[in-house]
Amino acid sequence: MANWKRFERRVAGRTGGKRIPITGRKGLDIDHPVLDMECKYRKELPAWLFKDAWRQANEGNGIPTIVVGEYNNSQIWAIISLDDLVTLIRKEYNCEKYDDQPVV
Repeated sequence: MANWKRFERRVAGRTGGKRIPITGRKGLDIDHPVLDMECKYRKELPAWLFKDAWRQANEGNGIPTIVVGEYNNSQIWAIISLDDLVTLIRKEYNCEKYDDQPVV
């Protein structure tokens, strides 16, 4: 099985979602009641973002978050760890359905 498929299954299991097989996809990688998830699995991630900025984000006492934007674009993105995202969803929705599921 391809590494990206295992990655999608792992993400689905951690978030309480279900991986959508390639044959049934029209867009998203994971069916989830709250999140619209498109997964990307790469050999390397940009060091300036996922090493340098992440290290700086972890210097505080709150939830480490990287916020990025592009010049002349009003869109703003926030990057947090999947574990922190799942914790926030559990608190917000007070729901057991997001408990970790076995990963295949």
